[in-house]
Amino acid sequence: MRSLLLLVVVALAGCPAPLPAPVRPQPIQPGEPATPEPGAPTITWTRIETAADVPPPPAPGTYRIHMIDVGTGLAMLVQGADFSMLYDAGTNDAGEKPRRVLAYLAAVLGPSGDAACVDEGAEAPTGRVKIDHVVLSHPHLDHASALDEVLHCYDVGTFWDSGAINEAKFYAELLSLIGQLPTIAYRTAADVPAAKTVTVKQVTTTVPSWETFHEGDTVPLGEGARFTILHANGKTQKDMNASSIVLAVALGGAKLLLVGDAESGERKDPSYPPGDIEEHLIDHHAAAIRSDILQVGHHGSLTSTRGAFLAAVAPALALVSAGPKRYGSVVLPDPEIIDALRAANITILRTDERDQSCPLSGRIGGDKGPGGCDSWMVEIAP
Repeated sequence: MRSLLLLVVVALAGCPAPLPAPVRPQPIQPGEPATPEPGAPTITWTRIETAADVPPPPAPGTYRIHMIDVGTGLAMLVQGADFSMLYDAGTNDAGEKPRRVLAYLAAVLGPSGDAACVDEGAEAPTGRVKIDHVVLSHPHLDHASALDEVLHCYDVGTFWDSGAINEAKFYAELLSLIGQLPTIAYRTAADVPAAKTVTVKQVTTTVPSWETFHEGDTVPLGEGARFTILHANGKTQKDMNASSIVLAVALGGAKLLLVGDAESGERKDPSYPPGDIEEHLIDHHAAAIRSDILQVGHHGSLTSTRGAFLAAVAPALALVSAGPKRYGSVVLPDPEIIDALRAANITILRTDERDQSCPLSGRIGGDKGPGGCDSWMVEIAP
């Protein structure tokens, strides 16, 4: 896909000095942009540091992908002129109000909900904003911790859930909230019980609008945009990452691959053969996974992004959402994954470049704790 696109970095006015590992398009030298094929889209990207950096809504035919710097976790907003989709809403900024995901959504989509949905002292929103689709890739806290607030503050059209059950308090509370909001269409890859009830942590919730989705389903988003489900496993497993919903998102003439925490197996060097979900995607969806933009799996962990999988996707741009919180004994991303991306001449955007020493004030979501410095907006234009 790289040969079809003109890749241009958009620098923010007043951006700080270059970072130790600068982000730049490695295949293209400054001043020597690639020549796209006729009709190919232009992809640009810019760092979002404060609400003032957020542009007006996109024009018809233009699409945006927002990788929100949530400290540690994953939250991706996909936006067109006539739709919005939130893929995960994890965050590691407890104590801030509103949390970074909510504050970012308010900056991009507009404030929505009540006084609990905006900064303390700010005027409460006067209405509610719709998010057409919210996708929880899998029920882990670093992908779901702010979803209850999203559902409280925004009108969500369809909520997509893997169907795997995590016996955790946050997941029980999330399902209970979904059950209380009858306007939400609830979709999972699990078989729907006749009573349309689900029990987590001994709390039973009835979800009247529950229906099943399947691998291969294609869902329209808006004009020129759709997503196709490439991995769906509603069975509860020991490793919830194995239930990650994988989406191939078509945005005009460009493609985005959202993989959540999809893995290849145990922590191994990228040179090892793919396994698990990555092997499945290569074997069953080789053409569909080929994408211009890749959300790098499992925050850049050695469990994911095997070399053969990366070659099959062949992205020009890699999005790595990570932060300072440890996953077991490691802080992600693993350097071997970053090295593999660089060796493949893939441009890398990361949310962790200044997670320990952010110099900014006025960050989206507040200035306490990690996150808020290195959100990125990728724009796809005709």
